[in-house]
Amino acid sequence: MCSIKLALLNIKKNFKNEKELKSSFIISVIGMAINNISFLVLWYYFGKTVGELNGWKPMDIFGLYGFNMTSFGLVVALFDGVFNIPTYITSGNFDKYLLTPKNILMKVSTSAVSTSAVGDFLFGVICFVVFAINSRLTSIQILLSILLIIISSIIFYSFSLICMSISFYLMDGHNVSQGFYNIFVSNSLYHGGSFTGVLRIIFIFVVPSLLLGAVPVEIVKSLSIPSLLMILLLTIFWLVLSVMFFYKSLRKYESNNLFGFGS
Repeated sequence: MCSIKLALLNIKKNFKNEKELKSSFIISVIGMAINNISFLVLWYYFGKTVGELNGWKPMDIFGLYGFNMTSFGLVVALFDGVFNIPTYITSGNFDKYLLTPKNILMKVSTSAVSTSAVGDFLFGVICFVVFAINSRLTSIQILLSILLIIISSIIFYSFSLICMSISFYLMDGHNVSQGFYNIFVSNSLYHGGSFTGVLRIIFIFVVPSLLLGAVPVEIVKSLSIPSLLMILLLTIFWLVLSVMFFYKSLRKYESNNLFGFGS
């Protein structure tokens, strides 16, 4: 409980610091939202051109980006420290997180926030509202969507933590971690109907990209209980695995600390 309070205070402090530069804060939020529009338009008109693809309609792209950007925005805005792990390792700045008895993972995760991710979150909310109105979602489907956004956020956080923790094992860990992370994120933004067969299995069970947006859209549309149970079990699996992998990888930090001294 104490760790949670500390994390909330950390997040609040970081956002206050970021908001001091108001013009930069606003520009980063708006800029990220505009950047996302280009991808949305691309895949929406791709859907309009090819028509319905494996059950996916053009408007489902709004749902895909609604789930994806909302979960991405939540995690990166609040827990941007996770994505700084490779930098902390190579610079030796990880030392300061080891010097206190508090929850190390929580402290690292909340060590930084991203104001541009607020733009991602707002963009995701707008996309979801458009999807919900055009798809005429019922109150049950909307409540289910909120649950799935939470689930997508946990999966995104978990797999990102695994990607960044790889840096503990490699001298040039930053590039390797970023490479795995990019594969994970980029595939989550592609048209959900384009993944079939073995490819779909890989990006659900091996690299859970489709769990961020495509699968939640399909669950909301079909109200499939088996699919919902599957994604819940996978969420628990990835969360437990990520935490275990982080703390196991943390034991390797001593040798990597030779790269530099904390500042």
